[in-house]
Amino acid sequence: MGGVTYYLGDLNQSQQFKDPRPALGFLARYAINDRLAAKVNIFGGGIAGEYPSAGERYPIIHERPTTNSNVGGVVSGGEYEFSRALVSLGFMGEFNFRSFDHVFNKSESLWTPYITAGLGGTFYKSYAEDASGKTDFVLSLPFGLGIKYKISKWLRIGAEWTIHKTFADDLDLVEPKSGQINPNDPYGANYHTVTHNNDWYSFCGITITASMLPRKLSCNDGLRKFNK
Repeated sequence: MGGVTYYLGDLNQSQQFKDPRPALGFLARYAINDRLAAKVNIFGGGIAGEYPSAGERYPIIHERPTTNSNVGGVVSGGEYEFSRALVSLGFMGEFNFRSFDHVFNKSESLWTPYITAGLGGTFYKSYAEDASGKTDFVLSLPFGLGIKYKISKWLRIGAEWTIHKTFADDLDLVEPKSGQINPNDPYGANYHTVTHNNDWYSFCGITITASMLPRKLSCNDGLRKFNK
């Protein structure tokens, strides 16, 4: 797998493919039949963001002493940026919209679009509790779509775009500094829930896979097997 990763969260709520970073990984796929497959993948990539950015504005962000009497001690704004690496692990299923690599209908099953979803996890460096940083792990829900094409008997190529919803709100948090926006709490409300304000990241790229084992099929009599 090769492509790019990018971030969606408090500092980038809607802009797709903003501040992309290179990503590289591996996947293993098991074809259950011509419509269904299961796979596991792992890739490493980067995410980045900044504030303020186009379309993202917050009201009161933090309080600090100021000599501006018009502000009254409350300052809105504050520049902020982050950049970090992450490692993503996923266990996912695929559903093909067309018959793919059918053993008895090869010429008409060379390609298919598909959807994919499953359960994943993310390793990243967290500053939530320790200013020096520590490696943390959080669960995620990856889902997306793709297309794949059978080049030869043993080789397939594809393109895939997945979005990963994490159950963490500190992917965009680096070592805090005075006078900066807090991306964990950009409105200064000091309120969090399990589902709200969680960070997301996406992967978009190409996949190249090679068949490693011969296909096993049952004969019509049910007594013998042969390799195709």
